[in-house]
Amino acid sequence: ANLKIKIENLKESIENNSAMPYAVKAILNNPKLTGIHNALGNILEIEEQYTTAITTVLGPAVSNIITSTEQSAKEAIQFLKNNNYGRATFLPINILKPKEIDIQTKQLLETLPGYINTAQQLVAYDPIFTTIVQNQLGNVLVVDTIDHANHISKQINYRYRIVTLEGELLHVGGSITGGNKLKTRSAL
Repeated sequence: ANLKIKIENLKESIENNSAMPYAVKAILNNPKLTGIHNALGNILEIEEQYTTAITTVLGPAVSNIITSTEQSAKEAIQFLKNNNYGRATFLPINILKPKEIDIQTKQLLETLPGYINTAQQLVAYDPIFTTIVQNQLGNVLVVDTIDHANHISKQINYRYRIVTLEGELLHVGGSITGGNKLKTRSAL
């Protein structure tokens, strides 16, 4: 079942206001602020099989707030400061630049085993957010396994970030992040 799902932890956090940072909730719930669209995680729909990869790539950026302009971001930041609500990161649509994979690399990737697509191609979103999604996910490669990821990373000279379906991350330059999410333990 290719269920399209919103990023799960964020969806829950909207419903019961738990996981989302306080500053982000304060802004999203303030009708006086203008040019505020939503948190990045809330505008994306993802097929279940890609959820781990995409949520891993985005990390804390799922709660970055999309604004129309940097002016909207400035006003929201002022609101946070005035009320001591903490910090948030803003993604102004009018100034963020799309990121993409260069053509030669794209052609090479098509021939390599394990390559699935760029992260941007694996999420659904309202076209008004295209630049934002391209900026955050347009130059991230999604690959099936870590072995393929290592091979692809070498082939493209470690130029782009790669994420596997299980959430291992190969960073630009060659460092690798992996393991599993820490389960909360009462005692070690």
